[in-house]
Amino acid sequence: MAPDLARFLSRIDGLDYLPLNTLCQQYHLRWTWEPDTQVAQVMAGDAAVRLSPGLSVALVNGTPQPLGAPVLIRGGIVWVPAQAAARWIAPRPPPEPLPGTHAIRTIVLDPGHGGRDPGGIGRGGMREKDVVLDVARRLQARLAADGIRVLMTRSDDRFIPLSQRAAFANRHRADLLISVHANSSRARSASGYEVYFLSEATDDAARAFAVAENASLAMEVFPASDATSTEAIVWDLLNAENRTASRELAAAVCKGLKRYLPASNRGVKSARFYVLKWAQMPAILIEVGFVTNGTESRRLVMADYRQHVSDGIAHGLLAYKQLYESTNGFSN
Repeated sequence: MAPDLARFLSRIDGLDYLPLNTLCQQYHLRWTWEPDTQVAQVMAGDAAVRLSPGLSVALVNGTPQPLGAPVLIRGGIVWVPAQAAARWIAPRPPPEPLPGTHAIRTIVLDPGHGGRDPGGIGRGGMREKDVVLDVARRLQARLAADGIRVLMTRSDDRFIPLSQRAAFANRHRADLLISVHANSSRARSASGYEVYFLSEATDDAARAFAVAENASLAMEVFPASDATSTEAIVWDLLNAENRTASRELAAAVCKGLKRYLPASNRGVKSARFYVLKWAQMPAILIEVGFVTNGTESRRLVMADYRQHVSDGIAHGLLAYKQLYESTNGFSN
């Protein structure tokens, strides 16, 4: 422990802690606090260190690092375990990847439902699972033409558990996860497209749609899990980091769909869609229209209209990709 820091030590719950604000002042480090997500970010040398109260893991340039004890917030002050602070913040942390490597290279497309889970059923027996698979195939071809590696959680009519979809994206180190769905409603007048990111439900309608899309959880068998596991707390921190990016991605896709579709733009919303949980990258769920609406069901059955849907999504994704890469210093 550096001598100039030892005098700032406080004993909390039997462990040595340092106040984050004092630590940053002593080492002339820039730091920010995000009240909405309860995340502190410290710029230490070439590294970005993200911390959150209650978690015993930090992200150092996106890599999980154990802290040995949880970060605390007491009296409006963020306290960090002293030994971890001395090891990762005071010395020069591991370097960030070199400029030019921040590119969106791999996108995972997730056509919703499939197999024994048809999703929403529309007029004339139209099945959500068929609509979204066709849209995703068209979107895959469009993005691949732009040099993007595109993977599909399913490329045919098979059932994929919700719990395995984000895991697929994580396993392939995807930069974005895009889950494609179509809405249904008892209100036949309901129409339009909307794009969701993972957070608390925006309203009662968003909450109801999340319940409907999560219904296939009843078909799954889950292994026993530990909610306090390292995987869970790392994901909590990653999700806080990705939430803003997911919201921006959702907005870009909404703009793209507005450019190509005559349907109503229902906007960007948030809800607890299980398919997005555990994703370690920005992730969104797109509802491309209502299969239960007469006008939209007639449109969605047409190949030309499905192409317009995929073109709109692609336009939004490519616009986000360009903005993301220019902001992060990537150059071809």
